[in-house]
Amino acid sequence: MRVLQMVADGDPGGGAIHVLQILRGLSGRCSLGLITQEHSYLLDETRALGIPCAGANFFRSRLDARVLLKLRRLVRKFQPQVVHVHGGRAGFFLAAAVVGVPTVYTVHGYHFVQRNPVFRWFAVNAERLTAFSARRVVLVSNHDARVAQTYKILTNPDKGVVIHSGIPLEKVPRARPRTTKHVGFVGRLTYPKDPQLFLEVIERLPGYAATIVGGGELEAAVETQIRRRGITGVRMLGGLSHPETLQELSQLGTVVMTSRWEGLPILPMEAMWSGVPIVATNVGGLGEIIEDGRSGLLVSSRSADELARAVVRLSEDAVLRERVISGGRARVRELFSEERMLCEIFKMYQRVAR
Repeated sequence: MRVLQMVADGDPGGGAIHVLQILRGLSGRCSLGLITQEHSYLLDETRALGIPCAGANFFRSRLDARVLLKLRRLVRKFQPQVVHVHGGRAGFFLAAAVVGVPTVYTVHGYHFVQRNPVFRWFAVNAERLTAFSARRVVLVSNHDARVAQTYKILTNPDKGVVIHSGIPLEKVPRARPRTTKHVGFVGRLTYPKDPQLFLEVIERLPGYAATIVGGGELEAAVETQIRRRGITGVRMLGGLSHPETLQELSQLGTVVMTSRWEGLPILPMEAMWSGVPIVATNVGGLGEIIEDGRSGLLVSSRSADELARAVVRLSEDAVLRERVISGGRARVRELFSEERMLCEIFKMYQRVAR
């Protein structure tokens, strides 16, 4: 079976890592190919795997006719039985290109919910067009399934299927923190991840060390804020490869997620399986991964004070910390393995191809 993957954002992050999991995990069962952003991390990684791939510029404009023509040409060249497109931007381009091949569309979070009404109107209608053109719509969380229902994105609810993301358990290193008073932010330095809130949390944790792993559009602003606020003991490592990121993650005492919204991110799964406790804002699908008090701590408000207090609890309460670590590993083993995810995706390809 020939399956072509397509994702606009090829930078290190949840979407790119998810696609790499499919490319690596299903290469023995499918003939795979990839279209993604030109000159990107994902394109380089796919070439290194020896998998056919091609780049396009998805970010010049959302209405770039040149991208539509290029997609049609590349799809004809690969001749897939199924196209699996990831994320709203690539999904919209593929729907507009009308390539005439059965399509699976994976939604990696509906990010329009937090945006202004005008943007939201355009985004909802773009999602409706993408979902209408697909044979199956994969939702990575039950939260996204509820959003799709609320905004009437799926005219045929039977199209939608929830497949939780998963991680390769054997590739996640075990935690080895030097101290419990070492907090980390791991992710893109962008508005949805709200790294500025993480800085506010650090300010409320005197005596703690902090590490920030990730690059992005707010990287310079975060560096400026660190200097302006006089925050000490912070390492900024920039964007790292996924294996390097996992090594840094394993050395943290606590991971803090300050996201404004999420789909079903893999970072908390990796932290929980590694044995690094996590404190997170209770948004999107995070509540489907983390059971508050059992496998992590969730904070319902966007309060730096509450987030900092949760970090202190995990640092100083040895019984709570051990319970959260043990519960987190058990939950990931049961629900969020890569093997389970890939099995469900492959079965879906078979149904769509038929």
